[in-house]
Amino acid sequence: MTRNDRPVFRYRVDFDDGERDVVSLLESDWVFQHGLHPEAVMAIVREGADPHVLAPGDVQENGPFLWLLSRVIDENIDRCSFLRREAEIQGSGYVYLLDERTPDPAGRVSSTDIIGAIEVSNGNPVAGSYRHNPRHRLLTAAGWFRLPPELEAPLQIRLRARAED
Repeated sequence: MTRNDRPVFRYRVDFDDGERDVVSLLESDWVFQHGLHPEAVMAIVREGADPHVLAPGDVQENGPFLWLLSRVIDENIDRCSFLRREAEIQGSGYVYLLDERTPDPAGRVSSTDIIGAIEVSNGNPVAGSYRHNPRHRLLTAAGWFRLPPELEAPLQIRLRARAED
């Protein structure tokens, strides 16, 4: 685990070119029973990385996980109370979904902590308008990414559902 204590789990997986460590949000007992779908792998760990504490340079983010994360956010932005409040305040334009590990959301926010943007019209989030920020990082010096609870729950559900598909 890292500084923000988000539980992440490390697994050894066989790739075409050999075994590699990967990181997922899914617990060991669950993965043992159901398997680990490629979209549930957040990142691939660099060979030689510290087995106890990962640094941002130790991981390569997994594109299929990022795609799944974006889909879950896009499909559930209307459930996020923070985004709805911000949309009402903004009126029109864009609101930004900030990573909850951000130390001061009212201050300067690093681009690595902006998960994405949602278009707003007439004080409401526009369905299907979510755009992922390519500069967002799943792991920074502040720890692993964190979503608001209204987005975290659907992400966990989707990760588990993928293994059963």
